[in-house]
Amino acid sequence: RYYRVGLREAMLAGWDGGLEPPVPHTVTAGWSRPYLAQDFQQSCTMENDYAELLPRVCAVLGDSRKSVVDDTCLEKLLDCFQAITGNETELCILQKIPCLINIVNASKQKDLNPSILSFIMRLTGLLAASEDHFCKLEADGIMNSLFGNPANLETEAWKDATVRCGWLLGIQNMLHHEALIHFLCKHDCISEIIWLQKDPSIFVSSTASKLLANILSFTLQHSEFATLKTSSKIEVTDAVGTVTQLDSTVWSECVCAITEHIDEFLRSKITSNIQQSLKLLSKISVTCSAVCFSSLWLKIEGSIKSLLNGDLTTIGQPLAELLLNVSRNTRCDVLHSKTWELLRLLLSSLNQAEALPLASGILKLQNCPQPLRMQALTIMIQPLNYIFNMTSAQPKDAAVVLDEGTNHRVDLEQHLSKKSTCISLICQTLSHLFEFLKMPSQVKDLSHQALINSVLTILQLCIGTAVPATSAGIKIGRHLIGCIKVQRAGIDVIGAIVQWTGEVKEVENALNLLLDYVRNPDTDCTVLKKTLQALLQWMLRCIKVADSPVFENKLQEFIHGDFISIIKKRLFDVHWEIRDSTIEFLGELCFQFREIQSFCLLIGTSGLPHLVLELLSDPESYVRASGIIALGKMDYLSPNWQTLSNEKNFMEEKGIILSSLLDILNQDTEGFPRRAVVKVFADWAKNSHKLSSCELADVVPVVLKVGVYDLDWEVKMYSLELAEAFIDGSPFKSINPYAEALPNNTRSTQVRGFLQNLCDAGIFDILFHALWDCDRPVAQKACKILMKLKTTASRADSIENVKNLNGYKPNSESFHSWLSHNHLNLKNVEDVMEVLITLDLEYQHQQLTCSSDHIETSLRSLLQDILAAAENSEENDADCY
Repeated sequence: RYYRVGLREAMLAGWDGGLEPPVPHTVTAGWSRPYLAQDFQQSCTMENDYAELLPRVCAVLGDSRKSVVDDTCLEKLLDCFQAITGNETELCILQKIPCLINIVNASKQKDLNPSILSFIMRLTGLLAASEDHFCKLEADGIMNSLFGNPANLETEAWKDATVRCGWLLGIQNMLHHEALIHFLCKHDCISEIIWLQKDPSIFVSSTASKLLANILSFTLQHSEFATLKTSSKIEVTDAVGTVTQLDSTVWSECVCAITEHIDEFLRSKITSNIQQSLKLLSKISVTCSAVCFSSLWLKIEGSIKSLLNGDLTTIGQPLAELLLNVSRNTRCDVLHSKTWELLRLLLSSLNQAEALPLASGILKLQNCPQPLRMQALTIMIQPLNYIFNMTSAQPKDAAVVLDEGTNHRVDLEQHLSKKSTCISLICQTLSHLFEFLKMPSQVKDLSHQALINSVLTILQLCIGTAVPATSAGIKIGRHLIGCIKVQRAGIDVIGAIVQWTGEVKEVENALNLLLDYVRNPDTDCTVLKKTLQALLQWMLRCIKVADSPVFENKLQEFIHGDFISIIKKRLFDVHWEIRDSTIEFLGELCFQFREIQSFCLLIGTSGLPHLVLELLSDPESYVRASGIIALGKMDYLSPNWQTLSNEKNFMEEKGIILSSLLDILNQDTEGFPRRAVVKVFADWAKNSHKLSSCELADVVPVVLKVGVYDLDWEVKMYSLELAEAFIDGSPFKSINPYAEALPNNTRSTQVRGFLQNLCDAGIFDILFHALWDCDRPVAQKACKILMKLKTTASRADSIENVKNLNGYKPNSESFHSWLSHNHLNLKNVEDVMEVLITLDLEYQHQQLTCSSDHIETSLRSLLQDILAAAENSEENDADCY
């Protein structure tokens, strides 16, 4: 969220409200819909759009007496010019739009609005991206007045952060040729950019830091190309290999200045300076080539090593980020060998909480040495090792001991002795472990059985079912009892590790623990949802492992235990979130186990399906919607679920279900249940075994007539999906031209038969109503279906007489008037064929694909906004923020 203070800076830097400073680039920001670059790219090619208005806009922007109160307009205009410069040369642009030079020349005026001055700087940067035009502007004095030493600018103007940010972004836009580098050195701009890294505005300081990194990378790249073919290079060789380095004696003045600044800050004792240099080096490592960065690394390697001998409390994180970035982005064997050693030392120097993110980052690196990898893995698992050993009476070899030499850290007990640090450390450990488990190729070194034991122990401590064996374990248990954060993180890990389990005992322990969480009345709603998701994964594991009979027997014991009674109790919990999560779980469980006859029999005789039907009248709309979706997934209407005594009763039950769903669609005041009803019918139409062809033919038209007139646009969309499934589905498969190519001699007859069946079902009334719907996605969907049907209708042999009418482009009112005037009936197949062929559905589809506000986002509209704002500036002085 933007606050009024610093709004201009935020818009200039493209801040999205996050914690991290923005990446400097030309972006769109503001309170209305952004003018996207692609919109501009299309509209800017139409010279008529700006030929008349742009000179007037340039005059307004160049007039210090007029102001543009909406900075967003300037951002959008810059987006436009950015799109133009992406397609044409700067010289060509100035030839086509000569008035732009008037804006640039306006920078010489006094008392310019800071927003206008910032805009001029950035626009000039775009136009000076080519070396030729840069030199021309420099000869005219424009470059010196705008981008020379900021001391030449008016003091008041430079005090505005918008101007400082515009100055930096303008230089960034020009960073395409070496003439700019010479200019910056000549006017001592590098020192100013270095100084702006400490600007009180976070947007200015962030932009300055990124610009400095880009300047250094750009200069080093050109140095590389300039010197690699000469003798001005050196080679460094060690046991790993050889790498070419650039001799620092041939570095430019710019590179030397930035490098000396970095090294000076690294050697200083000021924390903020060290952090700033480390972050700057991280950015450079991303943008610089391996050869260039290795050259730079030789200059500052000693300073980096010296940091490891000092206090790492405040610089440990940026130092870790730097070393990880170097390892990820710099493909250089010699540099890697040095980086691995620095990572090893840093990992040993940080405390447990600080080392966890670094260990996680190391485990994600490619080609990481095995000793370093094992050190990182050990650090990640150590808190779990410690808690397991302090709590469990099992032998120590059941814990995840990977490296006895570093198994115990001095600071670990301190972190776990206090409740706040204990919970924080365990949550961090489980979170990093969860991310690690999502990388299958990286977990081969992990003892999954021991890991499961450790995580299960922590989760047992959270609900009080574990009995700690030591006083330290008792203290940790007091910290964790009822801790929702740890429960959520632990359940995530249990759900992620299921794919590596291979022992029946592990499965049994996990299932029992998860069921304890479901049974526990104190389990939080969010924890229960995660628990049910993990429980489903473990139950599925029992039927997917290689030795499935053993696991299936264990699953049978589990299900025939307290499982059904606990689920029944949770289905009618006082908290609607728990009812919702439970019914979602039950529906997905039935869907996944639908092929297992014994499970279907158990569920069918347990009374659960009837409880689901009761939940269709739940007072909470989310629960009703989940109940409807679960009913569809349970496949309750298929023969596998016929648990009633005879076919007559089964058909009566089916009729009750269909009637209930139709009542919800007609009467429910909330959108979620109505969407769910139509979605379930669409699924049943796609899977014909759930309803017979006759039942579909009877039910679908009724659902469509209600759904397509619903006020909720998603209900209408699902209704069109149902219509499409009905068209493509089994009831007319034998004559459906989508299904297979038809013989020429029978094509016309079968096409008519196919279309007549759709007419009888009222499909065309539905589609043509939706074609003119006020919700554009609905109209688009209907148009696509009609275009497919138009292709089908064109195969008939008696439509040549109407083909010459193709191209009619009506709107909603004229379409119905046209139908009435020509006595066309959408229930008659011949009339429908004529309508399909006559309408220009392709044009209609093209219109629908345009954004609803494509006129308002055009360049002409933007220029008009700027002119209107300037002409009525006094009326717009009110604080609209």
